[in-house]
Amino acid sequence: MRMLPALGSARPKGRAAALVLLLTAALVVGTQGDCDAPPRFSFAELKEDYLQNKTFSASQVVEYRCRPGYMRNSKARNTYICDKDTWKGMTNFCLQQPCYNSLHSFSHRYRLVGNSQIRCVIKDGHVAWDGNVPICDPIPCLPPPKIANGDHNGGDVTLFTYGASVTYRCHADSRGRKHFSMVGDASIFCTTNDNVNGVWNKPAPECKVVSCREPQVEHGRLQSRYRAEYTYGDTVIFDCDFRYMLLGSDTTMCQEDGSWDPPLPQCQRSSCDDPPDVQNAVKARLAGNLFPVETVITYECQTGYEFSPGVVMQNISCLPDYTWTEIPPPCERISCPNPAIKKGMHISSWGKKSTYVVGDIIRIFCDSGYVLKDSDDYVVLQCTNDGTWNRAAPECIPEPRCPKPVIDHGREVYKSKNDYTVGTQVKIECDEGYMISIQESVTCRADGNWFPTLPYCQQGCGPPPQITHGLDINPTSSFFPYGYRMKYDCAAGLSLIGDESIYCTSEDGVNLEWSGPAPECRAVRCPRPVVENGEMVTPQHTFPYGTTVRFSCKEGFALHGNAESRCVADGSWQPALPECQPVKCRAPKSKENLQIFSDREEYEFNESLYYSCKQSNNLGETSLSTCSTGGSWMPPPNCKTFHACKKIRQIRETFECGVPLAELRTLLEVQKLYLEIQKLEKDLGARGGRS
Repeated sequence: MRMLPALGSARPKGRAAALVLLLTAALVVGTQGDCDAPPRFSFAELKEDYLQNKTFSASQVVEYRCRPGYMRNSKARNTYICDKDTWKGMTNFCLQQPCYNSLHSFSHRYRLVGNSQIRCVIKDGHVAWDGNVPICDPIPCLPPPKIANGDHNGGDVTLFTYGASVTYRCHADSRGRKHFSMVGDASIFCTTNDNVNGVWNKPAPECKVVSCREPQVEHGRLQSRYRAEYTYGDTVIFDCDFRYMLLGSDTTMCQEDGSWDPPLPQCQRSSCDDPPDVQNAVKARLAGNLFPVETVITYECQTGYEFSPGVVMQNISCLPDYTWTEIPPPCERISCPNPAIKKGMHISSWGKKSTYVVGDIIRIFCDSGYVLKDSDDYVVLQCTNDGTWNRAAPECIPEPRCPKPVIDHGREVYKSKNDYTVGTQVKIECDEGYMISIQESVTCRADGNWFPTLPYCQQGCGPPPQITHGLDINPTSSFFPYGYRMKYDCAAGLSLIGDESIYCTSEDGVNLEWSGPAPECRAVRCPRPVVENGEMVTPQHTFPYGTTVRFSCKEGFALHGNAESRCVADGSWQPALPECQPVKCRAPKSKENLQIFSDREEYEFNESLYYSCKQSNNLGETSLSTCSTGGSWMPPPNCKTFHACKKIRQIRETFECGVPLAELRTLLEVQKLYLEIQKLEKDLGARGGRS
């Protein structure tokens, strides 16, 4: 809303204007803040109380009222106030008065008696209508028409007005059976075309005897309930047999003329029958059981069968007359050709056939005097799914001979003929002092080689030396080749002196001998090891050869030498037993913050000295440090920077700055925890020094 300043009166011109201005200035000086007449509006006027006033004092309020044709706006004040020579207020406190559509409208359920229109006008300064309001009477209809073989539900009504409706029904016989069908809508209602006279919206229905013939569709069936008789308005629903398609509407209704509308549908063939089976074949990629025109079915022969050589798949398709194209012949068993038999070979009698089919197996052998090239005694061929043999026929070649076996330092046991044919077996033995390397018998193979490979005769060491009081050792063989290792052990209570094993070796690369003398079995005992101010980690009572003991020193003593020693063959301990010498601590040096109170260079175990920290919060306070087991001081004489004063100063500053008491308590708890941690660290250090 906009605030408007007061509209002033017309200004005088010329000298008169100057005089007026002077007078006005003098008046303003005398009555500063007064206002002239309030503003004038076309939609409102001042109330009579303010019309005679020429001037208005500061803060004085005037009130307006709306002129004819306008009405008060309750959301805006209808007053103005004098504020520093200016009138202030709102301009929308009066709104134009509406006549609400200017024309009265009346319901169509009634007819008008009187003037059809009246208007909203301003009369004598007021808004009013220019005529009397007319009267509305209900629009009447004549009684609904009667029908033969039926009646309606408005029989008790004497007056039917606009909007009234009636419903008709057909008569039934004494048993309640209905012989008549209602043709047309069962209900009608009263309406009007000219807003004066009433009429029924449509003709009344008829009650007639109407029947339709039984609906039959070839290759179709009723989905709805079967009736012995179909009368007007009955509806039936059809569906087609399997592999037939519905043409037309699946729903039809008996009409008043005895016909079905829409016309009965037709069921037309839409699929071929199931594709026939083919012997030894399967139907591949068969999806569903409907086969429309141009559907292709693929037959695939089972494994090992074919329609014709190399053909294992054939197709059929559904023709426009819903029959299949020519059905393929049965699948026949795949056969393989007779294998080519060459010179020097034959097929075993049990595998011979006139025709070989998939899966048949034959064995091919070589004739006497021949052998299979790169094969064993015979070759197996199998007829595969593609009508071929799984491998080519083998080749038989004249039987090979093996060379005469020549063995250094060895010979054949039984002389054979000079001709070493396949299968000939030869036994080899070595000269005295030599041993055969592998199996002594070899056989001539079909590839002209000896199997296993011809052995060789190798020299070995003599029997290994025996030892007194040693355990009974039975070597695994009587031959001891190069590298053979002999292991010794002693009877209970004796110690093995020397290497526990020797092996067969050669110094000159020709002659073989044992790597060293055999060890001895002797009773060796070492004296009980005693270390002053020390003790064995694992106490023992006897110390035979090979025993190892470990030592540790008593508290206040440090180990010098080897912690472990072993009992050796001469009954001594090697290395020499260690010594336990008293622990010594070097006196620590004073530092920048640390002052040591000492006049000695060394301290013994458990001796203590005093020290102090120069920046301690308690000047003159001393601390104690003790010489510990490891030759170190516990707790270590160190000075840590003390933060307590700094923390207290921070707390004081915080308190002076107005920190809440709860927060200050938290700060104090943190400081207390810090001091407890310092004390705990000191206690732990002292305890570690005593352990």
